[in-house]
Amino acid sequence: MAAPKKIAEPHKELRFTRAGQAQGFIVIAAVSFAFFLLIGLTWFMGHPTFTWWMALPFLILSALLTRLSAYCARHAYLILTPLGIEIFPLIKPHKNLNLVYWAQIIDADFDEELTALKLHFNEDQSTGIILSLKAIPTKKRPLLKRALESRLAEKEG
Repeated sequence: MAAPKKIAEPHKELRFTRAGQAQGFIVIAAVSFAFFLLIGLTWFMGHPTFTWWMALPFLILSALLTRLSAYCARHAYLILTPLGIEIFPLIKPHKNLNLVYWAQIIDADFDEELTALKLHFNEDQSTGIILSLKAIPTKKRPLLKRALESRLAEKEG
């Protein structure tokens, strides 16, 4: 598995990963592995309606979800840099990276539960980007809110 690259100036960046999503994927992987064990042991004990191959889809699903969970926990979803906010999608992040410069952002709104972020690009708030924050762990969302609001206040003042 590829490791994240070394950052030239790590003290100037805030990195938020998809660890919130990773938790869900690892739980589903554990349940899938439990089904693999259950069906495999039932076949091993000699049950006539179970065959050896019935457990394999659960093992494959468990392995794929474990790998996806590790990917989500290691790789960034949002990075706050001196240039702006880097937004990495889950699929093909190097190809579909979206960089929003600080100069583009007029205002930012969070919902009450801190599950959505709206970046506004004009004064009447008709253009911008809406980001789901459910991929970020709940305990890290207030840090994102504080950092983003501090950066925007610094830009205004």
